[in-house]
Amino acid sequence: MENEETVSRSEKNTRASQSNNHSNKKKNRWLVPVVGLLICLSLVFTVGLFYFQSHFFVTAKANGVDIGFLSVKDAKKKLEDLNKSEPVIIKSNGKEETIELPEKYEITEEYLKQSIGNHSIKLPINEDYKTELQNKLGALAFEEGTPSQDAKIEKVDGVYQIVPEQIGTTVDKEALINQVLKDVDDNKGTYVYDVKDFYQKPGVTKDDKGLQDKLAILSKKENKSITLDINGEKLTLTKEELQSFMNESGDVDQNKVYAWVEQTNQKYGSIFKPIVFTNVHGVTTKYKNNGSYGWDINMPQTRDLIVQAINSDKETEAITVPIDGDVTQSTTVNKDYVEIDLNDQKMYFFKDGVKVVETDVITGRYNKGTATVPGFHTILYKDTDTKLEGEMLDGSEYSVPVKYWMPLKSYGGVVTQIGIHDADYKAEYFGNKEAYKTNFGSNGCINTPGEAVAQIFNGAYAGMPVIIYGHIYDDAPGEFDKPVDYGEPA
Repeated sequence: MENEETVSRSEKNTRASQSNNHSNKKKNRWLVPVVGLLICLSLVFTVGLFYFQSHFFVTAKANGVDIGFLSVKDAKKKLEDLNKSEPVIIKSNGKEETIELPEKYEITEEYLKQSIGNHSIKLPINEDYKTELQNKLGALAFEEGTPSQDAKIEKVDGVYQIVPEQIGTTVDKEALINQVLKDVDDNKGTYVYDVKDFYQKPGVTKDDKGLQDKLAILSKKENKSITLDINGEKLTLTKEELQSFMNESGDVDQNKVYAWVEQTNQKYGSIFKPIVFTNVHGVTTKYKNNGSYGWDINMPQTRDLIVQAINSDKETEAITVPIDGDVTQSTTVNKDYVEIDLNDQKMYFFKDGVKVVETDVITGRYNKGTATVPGFHTILYKDTDTKLEGEMLDGSEYSVPVKYWMPLKSYGGVVTQIGIHDADYKAEYFGNKEAYKTNFGSNGCINTPGEAVAQIFNGAYAGMPVIIYGHIYDDAPGEFDKPVDYGEPA
């Protein structure tokens, strides 16, 4: 039994030894190729490391150009195609202008050597190329052409409309230069341009929303119903008048509105209408208004009201026009007034249509320069215990104290320094119709007995009419230096 067990162990050891030998042989067979491969890879790496010290990597690109495996010298040669001269062709009216592109990039072996380990290389730009190109393009000359016209709003056949834009033939040189520079920067490769594509474009087209909005505003404003009440008279603004107030932007021009109000004032205001007067002799005459009797439109306030009405959101507006002056003063003078008859050297004072005073007077000395001038006047103001001073035509000066003084305002709003005042120191000459031809004639004032002028002074007021008529100065020497109105038959 022991021998059998010993034999069995021996056989097992023998088999195990044979198996180990077989395994070792297998390992040796794989080891040799692996070692060889590693040696080869090491050689390749070493060679590659040395190679790519002077050549670019496989995936290397410069400005998008493949330069993998190339040496610095070969890469420079290939990249020089980027600086290949390309013509820029500008077409204008059948003619062509050609500009050669300057070199865009600075391509040097030194720069490439510094970048040899990079996969993506950006070449440095030639700093002068863009300036040089701009200068060449800027030197181009084009025909002047016609400028483009913006779309605008105009009144056509009484209606506001948008007039479309007009394309001109003026070249937008800046836009052309910018486009060329952009294309060159992007390496477009083809640089052909027709100036027709660069005509200056209108700033505003017919589809512009702002223009459309303005047209809508104009349409709304011109179709408004605006009625004015001018001292009881109704006046409705017409569409044409509303249009005349506005500019193309739909804004109201205040100056145009004021001009219209001014014209309307001339038509409606009573201060611009003639005065009708019947004197004590029954003669009816029409005189020019001196501009202060009656009423007129307050023009600044009326202008502002009209502007506000046009700009409001309401479709209908009613305006009560503000009035300056006395609306009760009629253009027919027959109630309160002073009447002076130069021919008879008489003065009359009427209150509420009733004659209160009739008195002799002495008027201006017989010379047109010192005449008491005919026409329609009003009392400017009243004053008492004052002194009248001035100079006569002969150069002599006068200084006259008076108790009652009522200066007159004449045609055109002229303050003539002529007025009504007391002159009792001439008492003995009142009633002498020729006294005005002597040195007792005044410097234009109406000299009056104190008692009579006191009555007039007490009943008169600023703005009261004073009508002067007569022809005694027609043949007098000199020239009238104040407004004269003889009136005309009414």
